[in-house]
Amino acid sequence: MRYILQLIAAAIFLFIGWLISDANLRTEFLGNGAAIIITLLVVEIGYDIYTNYGRLKLMYQCWQLSRKDEYIRFSMSYQYRIRIKDKYLLVKNSNWDLYQHVGGKYKRNAHTAKVLTDFGSKDDLKLSTTGRMKDDLAVFIPAKNAIKFLDWFNTRKEREISHWREFYEELVDGKAKVLDPKIFPYVNYNYVSSLITPLKKARKFESMEILQYDILDFLPTQEQEKYLEELQNQGDTDYIKWADADLINCLGHDKKDRKTLYEIGTHAKWVINEKWSNV
Repeated sequence: MRYILQLIAAAIFLFIGWLISDANLRTEFLGNGAAIIITLLVVEIGYDIYTNYGRLKLMYQCWQLSRKDEYIRFSMSYQYRIRIKDKYLLVKNSNWDLYQHVGGKYKRNAHTAKVLTDFGSKDDLKLSTTGRMKDDLAVFIPAKNAIKFLDWFNTRKEREISHWREFYEELVDGKAKVLDPKIFPYVNYNYVSSLITPLKKARKFESMEILQYDILDFLPTQEQEKYLEELQNQGDTDYIKWADADLINCLGHDKKDRKTLYEIGTHAKWVINEKWSNV
């Protein structure tokens, strides 16, 4: 929109300059019009291309889909890397028979709901509207608003930003009650990076999708680390597994025994490598 306004302003200066007979005024108006156009083309558009260079392909793909009035599915999550003695703590997914890092989707609140309405979002009808999956931030956004949605999400405004909820639900207060709440009344962690997949065909939906995982490194206190070491020594259960990087990168297939011990979600591999891969 700002480009259009600047072009209109430039056109007005050029038109007036063309009409004015006074040579000095004509030069001034024509010069101002030309300056606006040069600034627009070289500075502003050039800057926008520079800052968006890494996602020019995505912008083009979204534009193509918007011409067909299509929607893109977005799933916005966070994942903890809980590493003790070179093994990562994985938990069983509540919907699929596979294991993954502790974490899950962000939740929508009242402010988020209003923003999503402004974007023209549609709910992910394959997700439950009750229980732990209620209000998960997995939605369909019109392709024309996809870039705006990503930009909004990464401002961290008007949305959930705490990462305690999933940790608490999956390890402290869940049915498994893996951790002692007296030892884990809170958690410390570092934000590592945000992994965003390319626009790709959704495996379980008839649409294209983009997945984002905010990666967090868990920083245990001495007491928490000792507790986790003891938990690891007790061995795996049906709910939790301790897996090293090799096993996660093979998605649960043990190369030594040449068999799959259990299924590990592909995104668990992405999280430890901080990189998306097709397999």
